[in-house]
Amino acid sequence: MSSCAVLHITSLLGGGVDRHVRDIARAAPSRHIVWHTADTADVIEIPASGEFLPLDAAALERDPAKLAAWLRAQGIGLIHAHSVGRAARRRASWAAQALGIAFVVTLHDVLFLRREGFEPGASRDPDPRWLSETAPFLRAAAAVIAPSQFVASLARGNVAGLEVAVIPNGSPRRDPGGRALEARPEFSQRRPRHVAAVLGAVGPHKGSAIVDGLSRALEGTGIAIVVIGYLDMQIVPGWRGDHVFVHGAYDDDDVAPLLAAYAAELALFPNLVPESFSYALSDVWDAGVPALVPPEGALAERVTRHGGGWLLPAAFDASAVAAALRRFLSAEGAGELARVKSRLALADPGRVPSLDDMTRSLDALYARFAIDPAETLDPRSAPVQDLLAKNLDGALFRQELVRLADEVAQMKTALESTLEFERRQAGEFRNEAREWIAKLEGDVAGLQAQLASEVGARRTLGQEIVQLRIHKAAFDLLPDVIRRMLLKKIVNARS
Repeated sequence: MSSCAVLHITSLLGGGVDRHVRDIARAAPSRHIVWHTADTADVIEIPASGEFLPLDAAALERDPAKLAAWLRAQGIGLIHAHSVGRAARRRASWAAQALGIAFVVTLHDVLFLRREGFEPGASRDPDPRWLSETAPFLRAAAAVIAPSQFVASLARGNVAGLEVAVIPNGSPRRDPGGRALEARPEFSQRRPRHVAAVLGAVGPHKGSAIVDGLSRALEGTGIAIVVIGYLDMQIVPGWRGDHVFVHGAYDDDDVAPLLAAYAAELALFPNLVPESFSYALSDVWDAGVPALVPPEGALAERVTRHGGGWLLPAAFDASAVAAALRRFLSAEGAGELARVKSRLALADPGRVPSLDDMTRSLDALYARFAIDPAETLDPRSAPVQDLLAKNLDGALFRQELVRLADEVAQMKTALESTLEFERRQAGEFRNEAREWIAKLEGDVAGLQAQLASEVGARRTLGQEIVQLRIHKAAFDLLPDVIRRMLLKKIVNARS
C-alpha cells in the first residue's frame, strides 16, 4: 500500500486478537500503531520501536486535539478496529472523524451480537439493544472483515445490507524440525497410556468445566487430558485430579514440540461458545495432530471442509467427550485415528492459511481505503483523486482487477498443484491396488487349484475305501480255515 500507517484499535484482553494484530504489524509492509483500549485505560504501542505510551483518559477528553495532531504526524491513513466493545467503538469513531479517514472492522468473535456472549449460559440469540449499538458502527465502516464464513453469515444475517469480506487468520510457517521440549517431571512420573491435549487459556466459554469434569469421567480409561496452557480454575502447573494435567503458559512456537513431548494423540476443543476461527486449531493441525471439536461454529466449519478431525455430538457434556475419547483412543479406533492423521499429512493450502496470504489480502484492502492525513483533505488532491479514480474510472479500476486476477491465478496454481499431488497419490494408490488385486487373484487361483487337487484325491480315496469294504465283506464270507490260511500268507509276505 502507500506510505500511510494503520492505527489498530483493540481491547486490552489480548488472546487470539492480540496475536492477530501483532502478526499483521510484523508481516504487513505498512507501518502500524496499536491503540489498546478499555473502559478504564488506554495505551498506545508502537511495535516497530517497542514503545508503550499510556494515555490520560481525562486529558484526552479535555483536549483531544493534541492526540489527533500526534496521530496525524504519525502518518495514520486508515483505522482498523478489532473490537466492537464500547471503548473500541468510541476511540475508532473519534479517530476517524478527527483525522478525516476511514475505518475498517474485523469481527473476531460473536460479541457483536450480544455483549455477554462469552458468559456461561448466555443466550445465542442477538440482543436487540446491543445490536442497535454495534450495527450502525459496522455499517459506517469502509469494510467489514470476518475470519470465517460462520461469522460472516452471522453478520450478514443480523445486520441488514452488511457486506462482509472473509479473510482467514494466517499463521507463520513453523520449522517442522524445531527444538525438542520435555514434559514436566510430575507428568512423566505418572505418564498415562493415552493423551488428549487442550490448547490455550481455557475459561468457561472454552469449556473449562467440561475439562474439569473429565478427571472423573475418564476414571479407569488410562486416558489423561493435558492442558497446554491453563484453566480459569488452575493456573499453576500440575495434576488436577488423576486425569487432568495443567502444563502452564507457553509460546506459540512451542505448540508442536509440547504436543510431541506429551505424546498427544489428538487435540480436544470443548468450547461451549462457537469459535470465529481458532488459531489453536491451526497450531495443532500444523503439528499433524487430529482435532475433536464442537459441532458448530468455525471449528466445525473448518473440520468439515478440510478433514483432520471429528465433530462432538450436539449438547455434549463431559461424559459424551469421555465416550468419544475412549472410542478414538482404543484399539478399535486406531485405524480411524491413523486415517485422519494420514489426511493431515496431505497438502492442503487452505487447511492452515498462511500469514503471507492474510497480509497480502489485508494490504490490498488497506491500499484501497487509506488516505494520507498529512495534509488538509482536498477533493482535488492527488490521494483523493487517486481514490476516486480507482472507484469510479473503469479503466483504472481494471488495474485492481488485474491484481485480483493475479491473486486468483496464484490461488488457482496452488489449487492445481494440490489437485495434481492428490491425482498422483490416487494414481499410485490405483496402481498399488491393481497389483494387490492381481496378487490376490493369483493367490485365489492357486488356492482353487489346490482345493480341486485335494477334492480329487479325496474322491479317489473314497472310492478305494468303498472297494476295500466290498473286499472285506467278501473275505468275511469265507470259511474260517481259509481266512486264517490267507491271513498267514499275507503276514509271511510282509515279513
